[in-house]
Amino acid sequence: MQTGADEDKIQEVPGWRESRRFSEMERAALEYAEAMTITGQRVSDDLFARLRSLFDEAQIVELTAAVALENFRSKFNVPLGVEAQGFCLLTPLARSEVERPRP
Repeated sequence: MQTGADEDKIQEVPGWRESRRFSEMERAALEYAEAMTITGQRVSDDLFARLRSLFDEAQIVELTAAVALENFRSKFNVPLGVEAQGFCLLTPLARSEVERPRP
C-alpha cells in the first residue's frame, strides 16, 4: 500500500474484534464504520462519546466522510455493474458477521 499500512494487519480487518493488532483508536474507528454501514445498526451515544474521547472534531468529521464515501461507492457501483477491483478481501465468515446486525 502506498500509505505504508501493514499488509498483514489489513488482512485482519474482517476479524478486528478478535485481533490484538488494533489500537484503541483503530477499534473505535472500525466499530464506528460498522455502525454507520450495517443496516439496522446505529451509532450509539456511548460509541460517539468514545470517539470524542479519542479523536478531535475534525478527525471525526473526516472519518465520517470517509466511511460515508465508501458506503456511497458500494451503493453506486452495484447497479451500474462496476466490478470490484479486488481491494475487499472479506472471507465468507467475515462477510456473514458483517451482514448480521449486532445486539
